[in-house]
Amino acid sequence: MSDPANRSTTDRASPAPAASPPRDAAGAGYGREWALFCDYAAATGQPALPTTVPTLVGFFAALPARPATQARRVRAIAAVHRQTGYLLPRPETGPAALPRPRAARAGVPDPGEMIAACATRGWPHGLHGRRDAFLVVATVVLDLPRARVRELVPAAVIVDDEGVRVGAQPVPVDVDPRRCPTCAVVRWLELLGVLDGLGRGSARMDLTRAHAPTATGPHRHQCRAPQRWCAAATLLPAIDRYGWHDDYRPITARTIRTRLALTAARASQPGEHDSPPDVPTVRTRAAAGRETPSLDQVLTLLDSIADDADALNDRIIALLEGNP
Repeated sequence: MSDPANRSTTDRASPAPAASPPRDAAGAGYGREWALFCDYAAATGQPALPTTVPTLVGFFAALPARPATQARRVRAIAAVHRQTGYLLPRPETGPAALPRPRAARAGVPDPGEMIAACATRGWPHGLHGRRDAFLVVATVVLDLPRARVRELVPAAVIVDDEGVRVGAQPVPVDVDPRRCPTCAVVRWLELLGVLDGLGRGSARMDLTRAHAPTATGPHRHQCRAPQRWCAAATLLPAIDRYGWHDDYRPITARTIRTRLALTAARASQPGEHDSPPDVPTVRTRAAAGRETPSLDQVLTLLDSIADDADALNDRIIALLEGNP
């Protein structure tokens, strides 16, 4: 039987293991994969969160598996990093490597034009427009995967004297405030803080009296205090056609596709973009029957239907689970 005194001396001499996040941080879906990575990090004396490229490379080399299994491990590690405000570093090759950037397709509007096409004032189109501009910055300018964009949380965004960063990626600036990605991010963060912290009425009031940016106007690269957006549950909440938002439900992948297509369509059309896009024009019944709806109207209608369908589906699930 070992001597307690000697055992305590040995314990004090051994290096303390590095602090690591809870083994259940990835949730039930990826619990096994994340626990395996935590075991590897603890055994090799490396931090599991945030991890590094050498740690990832060593993990996949030490525990080979089928490509599908390795991909699932990557998703588990990335999920925990996203939940805690980190972006997972990726090596240039191997199972954890980022996909190659997609080549720009012919006919796709310039990102600056797409940002300028998003409404910044008025209700509720200014609310949708500012969220759309942030969506353009995240998916088009920074080229983040749409699945990752849906799960962005305020901890992933840094706004300081050095500029605006989403994770480790700096958001670029443009000479024209209407096209400036950094201005677009700050405009949405401030409105999200009002919407989430003060409510829909305050957000509506701010957008009603807001002024649209101009080519010679001032830039907005810093958020005014207090920064309420930091307390939001998600950076891209679901918003219906009337401006009601869900604090904890992020925008759906289907709505992301629709809003980007709608923004691209508006960017290709000259004119003032801060006017309401879907206010119906009074016309006779006969004239309405002969007219063909524009692409803008069709995409707006589809987006509204998608949001309403998602809200109805959530309500049905809540009723089935006994949570009216």
